[in-house]
Amino acid sequence: MNLKPILIVDDNEFIRASMVKFIEAHGYSVIGTGNAKEAMTILNEKEVSLVITDVLMPDTNGFELVDFIRNSNDLGESMPIIAISGGGRAMDADTVLTSLEEKVDLILKKPFSKKELLDNVSKLSNNKKRDANLSK
Repeated sequence: MNLKPILIVDDNEFIRASMVKFIEAHGYSVIGTGNAKEAMTILNEKEVSLVITDVLMPDTNGFELVDFIRNSNDLGESMPIIAISGGGRAMDADTVLTSLEEKVDLILKKPFSKKELLDNVSKLSNNKKRDANLSK
């Protein structure tokens, strides 16, 4: 069975690698990338089940990635998105995340717990390897 991976986008390599490793350890297929522009390329080439994106990133940011997804004929409103942010120099995390409330399925303020992340991935993604194996 071909499972659609979860796409994780975060410019902080440590945070991205930690999320990828943790989510993979719970039976999910995951693709990680450090920028939104590469995420857009991945989304044009592959089907994914869920996008988890940091908001404040250099160059192309999470706001632009969310707009790209929501304005896509192929992805549009059906793609589940979790937006994450710890804020930045110009905006605090609450302001950043509140500005995306209408466009994303869930917002998580950094730091968030692994349990909170996994619970929400489970709610929004139906592509766990365990579940696929059980249905064979």
